[in-house]
Amino acid sequence: MLQNQPEKEEMDANMILKSTKVSEVIQNKRRLVEVPYTASVADTLNALLANNILAVPVAAPPGQWIGAGGSMILESDKLTGSVRKQYIGMVSMLDILLHVAECGPGTDIEANLMSVPVSAIIGRSLEGLSLWSINPDTSSRLQAENVFYKNVGHEGE
Repeated sequence: MLQNQPEKEEMDANMILKSTKVSEVIQNKRRLVEVPYTASVADTLNALLANNILAVPVAAPPGQWIGAGGSMILESDKLTGSVRKQYIGMVSMLDILLHVAECGPGTDIEANLMSVPVSAIIGRSLEGLSLWSINPDTSSRLQAENVFYKNVGHEGE
């Protein structure tokens, strides 16, 4: 029986996803943009705009924070193996907009954005409370499935 063209293309795409590792997908990408937990909201907004991105991870010294969603995503020094930093959450443009919207009437928004640390607005939107790390040696399809299916309920449960 002959397969129709869309089914063949879907099978080809599945084969590519199964055989491609995450490290191959990100091979020519830029370095990770992040902000320290002490950065102001204004500094974070500038980092988002300068890099043309909508969200950025927030890094802090290890062991002093509970990561977003209870996660413990750590970065170690490649030479010594000692833990250098912990990612404690994500801050997006939506978090910043929600923060500004919550400011009361008469608030000097510019002064507020320069004085409030970014760590104070993690979780204004729910997406900032979820952190994911991807093993570069895993197939991209498996990683995508894990990300999309994690915490998804099923009917009847």
